[in-house]
Amino acid sequence: MTGRYKKRIPKGELYLFLFLAGFGLLKQFLVYNLPIMAVPKGIHDDWIMVHLAETLRNGQWLGEYNDLTLTKGMFFPLYLAVCNFLHLSYLNVTALCYTVSCMLFVYGLRPLLKKAWAMGVLYLVLLWNPISYSVQAFQRVYRNSISYIQVLLIFGGFLALYLRRKEPLKKQVLWVVTAAFGMVSFFYTREDAIWVVPFLLVFLAVYLGNMLCLWKKTKERQYLGKGLLVLVPFLCLWLTGQLIAAQNERHYGIRTTNELQDSGFAKMYQSMMAVKPEEEIPGVTLTREKIARMCDACPTLKELEPYFQSSREYWAGPEGDADTWEVRDGWVFWIVRTALAQAGYYENGAMANEICLQIRDELEAAMDAGILERQATMPSTYMSPWREGYLVDLFGALGRAVAYTTTYKEMETLVYLYSEPDENGGNLLFERMTGDKTVWYESDLIELAGWYAVYEGMEDVTLRAETADGEVLETAEFLDSADIAAYLAGQGRTVSGAQKCRFHLKLYVEDKSEPVYLKSYRGGKLLDTYELGTNTEGFESESARLNLDWYWDVPERHGLLADINYKGVILNGIRQIYRYSGGVLAALGFGIWLLQSVLLLRGVWLGAVRKRSMPGEQTVSRWLVLTSLLFSYLVLLGGISYSEISGWNAILYWYLSGAYPVMAAFEVLAVILWLEIDLGKGVPIGYYGTGISNILKMHKSIYRHWLKWL
Repeated sequence: MTGRYKKRIPKGELYLFLFLAGFGLLKQFLVYNLPIMAVPKGIHDDWIMVHLAETLRNGQWLGEYNDLTLTKGMFFPLYLAVCNFLHLSYLNVTALCYTVSCMLFVYGLRPLLKKAWAMGVLYLVLLWNPISYSVQAFQRVYRNSISYIQVLLIFGGFLALYLRRKEPLKKQVLWVVTAAFGMVSFFYTREDAIWVVPFLLVFLAVYLGNMLCLWKKTKERQYLGKGLLVLVPFLCLWLTGQLIAAQNERHYGIRTTNELQDSGFAKMYQSMMAVKPEEEIPGVTLTREKIARMCDACPTLKELEPYFQSSREYWAGPEGDADTWEVRDGWVFWIVRTALAQAGYYENGAMANEICLQIRDELEAAMDAGILERQATMPSTYMSPWREGYLVDLFGALGRAVAYTTTYKEMETLVYLYSEPDENGGNLLFERMTGDKTVWYESDLIELAGWYAVYEGMEDVTLRAETADGEVLETAEFLDSADIAAYLAGQGRTVSGAQKCRFHLKLYVEDKSEPVYLKSYRGGKLLDTYELGTNTEGFESESARLNLDWYWDVPERHGLLADINYKGVILNGIRQIYRYSGGVLAALGFGIWLLQSVLLLRGVWLGAVRKRSMPGEQTVSRWLVLTSLLFSYLVLLGGISYSEISGWNAILYWYLSGAYPVMAAFEVLAVILWLEIDLGKGVPIGYYGTGISNILKMHKSIYRHWLKWL
């Protein structure tokens, strides 16, 4: 069997896979044990992701309904919940998934990359991309940390299908699954996934057109089957949306996947943006005077007017001036949602949806009657309306975005990554759900939670935290624990009072060099003594058991950070290579693509007008792959640039995380394909010779003729 196995896998293929896997394991080692960035105070971003993951993990769908429940895609919370269920580290799984996505992308482009060295180079550039180990797009527990994985799956899957369009149907199944998983996960992670839609539409048109032509030419049914197979990812996307919407309807009374995309709120907000303000304030569409006029014209909205003020006060904070604050478009929809919540409309989805549609109808009626002036809005609900002068600003912002991404600005990996102090247990929630560690600034806090059971019964039992000299720091309050009573019963122990044996303690210790003990008593008599920090899982004796679900002590982490500090040095050193070479590589890649575009167009013109040979399929495929990557990158940057000039500070690498692998793939592929092209192998001589070896060694007269023509 071993001999047959070796025959099926050539040595070259095996060595290539081992090469890819080896570097993947090296990177896995370097990111192992890095601390996470926990932001429990980020209620509308980081915290809601982790909270939704906890409710999913507990089988409660997305938890209780409020103004936050359906504002984010649910895939990232599901991802966290699955990692937690499997007892896997969030950072380790994310790093591994990125490595796998890089492998799939590279193998997907195998028909273009004939040489193993070319696949290896592309893989290494993608694998060590700084976005995949940066603070805000990796260590931070937020949905941006999986965007670059999903993007590689989408582009790798669909480009692989196109490049294998003439291969047997069974060889396309893997790439259909890859594309489907990438699409479904991406579209139900982010609300701005629309930037990949142009690529998907063009891909569908080109691929289905190819299948139709091949079927007409050969009459082989396999091409009709391939045309249907490529629709599977889109069908999966629709079916998943229907499933999520049905669950939301069952739990909350509203059939939608996301209230910011498809709900009464989205329609109401679009109508609000359509009302023209009388005062021009950069980046502000819902001005204070405009809201006042809308309230005067709409009876239902008038009832919300005091809540708009209280919502502003909430968002402005104690140091802000809510009376004069004009909220930029990037955040103003939160003001509206908070006002609706304070007015009590988020008791259930049906109520919230109904009131929003009623306000929408009143606004539309007021605009139709001329009471409020209407202005044009953008296709996307949350994009600010176009204003005079935006075109110049947009190109300026686009240029800044290109410079920002190609030089990998602001990225870094932090080993000494301190999360904000949090007295509400939020950091511990992040730790429990991710299986990774957070680090706070030096603190006298020790926090632990678990359960304690005395087998003879819990009557009159107390549990106290004490110092070595007997000072009582805290006495535990036993909480409900029916699950523990059932667990002990399953172990053959019937413990009276075990229905209340859980505890949660916060201890403030001035001198952590001195030991702290947990001591249990019954009627004042000492039963057990346990020194904190000696075993973070607890202990069991013949008469009792102490189980710690978690134990958290700030200084304990600092020794670990010192031990792994070298990892941060190595990763940041790699980032510097990308930073200083990124601009040059981007310029070179774009120049090569531009040159190839000119040569390809000239080849098409010569073939059509002078009846010469048209460019070969491989030539066209190379150009299509490069063009799809380049234009997708620019579409994302264009959308972010528009947000930058109109609504909020958007040119930040975590918002652009999906752009980095696409950009890197384009740059490296352009150079590799330039080096690989050979005039003597299927490329018609005279109008599309772009191989560097050909430039240096042969066909000099052809290039002189081409330059003369240009």
